[in-house]
Amino acid sequence: MAKFFHPLFVMIASATDRELVKYVEYLKAENQILRARIPGQIHTTANERQKLIKLCKGIGRAI
Repeated sequence: MAKFFHPLFVMIASATDRELVKYVEYLKAENQILRARIPGQIHTTANERQKLIKLCKGIGRAI
């Protein structure tokens, strides 16, 4: 029975990975477009930096 479910889980996981890659590509493009509209540097507040740090802890160097 386990041999039946393993390929199914692999298929679901790979579909999810493909979706996540698409989400990341979209967000990168969106950020590029929005940054092009703002001249100069973008500065974050201490609260914004803390929120970003909290969210990226699980990502590591992939960001």
